[in-house]
This record gives sequence, structure tokens and C-alpha cells, in this order.
Amino acid sequence: MSGPSAKPNAATGINVSVNDPQGDCTTDSSVRNTVMNRLTAIIVAASAGLTIPFAAAALANGAVMIPSALMIAVACVLSVVAYWHPLFSGYAVTLVWACACLSPTLAGGVLLMTMPAAVGGMLATRCNTRHGVVATGAQLLTLTAGTMMGVVRVADDPAAMAVLLLIPVAPLVGLLMAWKQRLDHAREAERELEQRRRVMREQERRTAAATRIHDQVTNRLAYLILRIANDRAKWDADAPDAARLRAELADLSGISQGVLDETRDVIGILDGSRPPVVETATDADPAGETVILREHLDTVAGRLESLGFTVGAAVSGSLPQRYDVDAVNELHDLIDETGNNIAKHAQPHTDCAIHIALDDQQATLTSHNRMQTGPDPSGDVLNSGTGLHVKAARVRRLGGTLDHTVRGSDWTLSARLPLRS
Repeated sequence: MSGPSAKPNAATGINVSVNDPQGDCTTDSSVRNTVMNRLTAIIVAASAGLTIPFAAAALANGAVMIPSALMIAVACVLSVVAYWHPLFSGYAVTLVWACACLSPTLAGGVLLMTMPAAVGGMLATRCNTRHGVVATGAQLLTLTAGTMMGVVRVADDPAAMAVLLLIPVAPLVGLLMAWKQRLDHAREAERELEQRRRVMREQERRTAAATRIHDQVTNRLAYLILRIANDRAKWDADAPDAARLRAELADLSGISQGVLDETRDVIGILDGSRPPVVETATDADPAGETVILREHLDTVAGRLESLGFTVGAAVSGSLPQRYDVDAVNELHDLIDETGNNIAKHAQPHTDCAIHIALDDQQATLTSHNRMQTGPDPSGDVLNSGTGLHVKAARVRRLGGTLDHTVRGSDWTLSARLPLRS
């Protein structure tokens, strides 16, 4: 039998069953092997297998004439074809049934034709409810018309009346089969959707890990490299005493421990043992978050000062009562990225500035520094990053902008993030 055809959904990649009410249905080989379709094959085989021997016996006994026997045979063939093409066969067997009900010459085969006609109506209803009901309705109308015209005479035979009840019952069976098939398809689609959700969750974990690696681990490692390079440059000219050396090593050890902790967090995100921390709007605390932004900027400024920069850093204004948490998280990342880029690419021991302005609508970050004019003392290891390109794409997704300008050796960065969600 032909079930609903399977179309691949371009948006989701999930095979979704659809009914085509205007055309015939063809059987999908993957659906044909289901229990429901095997049951359908048994019903079709039983219908033809029972009808043909009885028709042959009736022909041999003279109960039906050769034309009626031929029509019964045609109906049986159509009921078998209905397994693959139910709508075509449903209408064709209905036409044969109508001829038998309305023609006195063929009326003797009506009773034996009941099972093939019922099977045709059942399979047509399973494929398409509207067409199946139309075919069954036509069968009942022609049977009623033939009875009223006196062509069909079954009222005196209770057994014959019971057999004819198959005609209205068949579409109900077909409808139940269709519902079962749709339920199976819905469950399969749900399983595939759940699998896709798992894949998406895994991808989100990996994306969070990649973001964490860049925003925390690589930036801190870059800072360590710059800090060590700066220490070497200073100590070549002025060797530190034991106290300074111990203090510097303790500071570098603390930074290294922080990098190690961040790396462990990333590993936890990747293996699923530690989900990424996601702040929600219900966690928002404007006053507290404004203080955290100031402390974060002060920390970055302190790291730059330890590299020899003279830093002007300030946060003006405050966050609105209701703000976009994603925008504020991105602002924190921009603070780290801005400080890291100054450390890597600005002329050492020069002035630089990072200012953040907050209002009810947006956050604006601006930074100024002098670009390096000589070779990078930290080597090529720090020159392969693409942090600002990634940040610009993320800022644009949030509805903001990130631009930079270069005038001579002066580098200016400007970022705007809308704070209203």
C-alpha cells in the first residue's frame, strides 16, 4: 500500500510525512516494512484470497455469469493494486462496483465484490481521508440506488446484509490506520528533533568553551608572555633584588593558577560535567553590575600599568534598571579584549585610555593608544589573533557597532552596545 510520502524538510533536515490531497500516494520502502503495512498486506491478500475461490465456485455452480465473474476478478486485481496506488484503485474499484450495482447483468457479483470494494475504500481513506470518504460514499449511494431500482436484492438475506456492512466500516478502519501511521511519524520526528537538540547542546558547549578559551585563557597567557618579556627587558638594565623577584614570581604564579583554573573549567564544559554559566534577566542587578564593571576595568588597567603603560580608565554613568544581560557580558569581554590588544600592539611605556559611558539606552566603550613603531618584543606568538574580528561580529549580532580608526600612530577603538533587550 502507498502511505503518505516522505519529504525532507529543508529547514530541519527531518523527514516529515505529508499528505497530498490532490494526487496519488506512493509507498516509501522504509514505511512498507512497518507492522501496520504488513497488516495491510495481510488484509489485501485475505480479501483477494477469499473472494477468488468463492467467485470460481459461484461461476461453476452457475450462481454468477461470466461477465460478473470478470468484474469480480477486476475488483480483486484493483484491491491488490491499491497497496501501491490506493487513490487510483479506490476510485477504479468504486466505478466497477457502481457498474455491478446498476447493471442487472452484473448484479449477481455485487456480494462477492464487497470485500475488494471495501479494501479499496479502506486504503484510499488511509492515504487521504477526503478521497476515501468520497469513494465510500459513492459505493453506498450506488448500492442504495441499485437496491431501490430492484437490481440488487439482498434485503431477504441477513448474511448478505452483514457482508455489505463492510462498505461503511472499511473507511473507519482506514482512518484508524492513518491516525496510527501519523502518530508513528510524529514520534519518529520527535526522536529526531530530540537528537538534533542534543547535537545543538553539544555545539553550544563547544562554542562556550571556544569563547572561554579566547576570552580568558589565551588573553591571560598573552598577558603572561608580555609580562615576562617586560620583566626581562627591565631586569637586563636593573637586576631585581630578592624581595622584588619573589613578589613578581608570586604574582605570575597567581596568574598562571588562574589560567589553569580557566582551562579546567573549559574541560568541564567540553565533557559536560560543568555547564557554562549563563546569567538570566532575573539575575540582573544594575547597581552591583556597574560596580563589577568598574572593578573589572580597574583590574585590566592594573595589568597594563604593570607592563609600564600609563592608563586612564573610567566608567561613567550606571546601567539601567532593566538591561540586556548578553550585552553586558559582551561589554566585559570587550574590556578584556581591549586591554589585551593594548598590551600586545601599543607602544610600550606610553599613555593609553579606556573609557566606558553608560546610560539608559546603550554602553559606549572607547580606547586610545599609540601603536608600536618598532618590532614586537614578544615575538610572533602574539600576532595571530583575530579577537577584534570575532568581537565585531558578536557585537553586530547584538545590534551594536565596533569600529577603529588610525591616525598616524594613534589607534582609536569605539564600540557601542544597546542595553535595552
